[in-house]
Amino acid sequence: MANASFNEIYQALKKRILAGRYSVKMRLPIEDELIEEFHSSRYAVRKAIAQLAADGLVYSVKGRGVVLLEHTPQTQQFNLALNNLNGLQSLNAERHLDYRTDVVSFQRRIVDQALSAQTAFEVGIPVYAIQRVRVVDGVRAVLDINYFNAQRIPELTQEIAEQSIYRHFQKNGLKIAVVKRMLRVETATPLDYQLLALGTNNCVGNMISIAFNDQGRQIEYTESHFIPNEFNFNELIRN
Repeated sequence: MANASFNEIYQALKKRILAGRYSVKMRLPIEDELIEEFHSSRYAVRKAIAQLAADGLVYSVKGRGVVLLEHTPQTQQFNLALNNLNGLQSLNAERHLDYRTDVVSFQRRIVDQALSAQTAFEVGIPVYAIQRVRVVDGVRAVLDINYFNAQRIPELTQEIAEQSIYRHFQKNGLKIAVVKRMLRVETATPLDYQLLALGTNNCVGNMISIAFNDQGRQIEYTESHFIPNEFNFNELIRN
């Protein structure tokens, strides 16, 4: 391939990633190898990699190169870039809200076929399955349904789940590199009616998040069900 354009490099690498060509090492070749292969400039290669990162396919790690994120048909649906990873506690601290977390359910379970189809976790692995209600200013406002890969995170307890799981990760050296999110509105389930103060609402907002560590491995699947008229999501997009 002579003098490949940014888009040609991007399309070729994307095709290879989705076909599983780099799945063993979970890394792209180094920049110099890509420049030589495509007979292109460093700028074109970097621009192609930046586009792959924007697509949620790769993540650049200092000293490690460009790491592939685990991808499945489920994770490829997630492309909403709501990038604040601080969590609800940090947001509420900024807004001075009265806030607490009630852990409704905390257990370890083995992923079966149905849960794998929902979460993209591999069948047979152990996960922490947690249900938490976020009470904001006395209102049961958010239901978090969390699944964490127990093999790839520090040990969790119910007490940790009542505080901040992400803060626990940070204290124990686990780096969350990328979170993919999808926002949708769904019909309220019996569990939503039971645990949330829905009032006359018959639907919930659902923020679905899939988190990856800095090796590109999926560590979390979470559904955050919230009262539709209680939250706004804002993002500034720069071109």
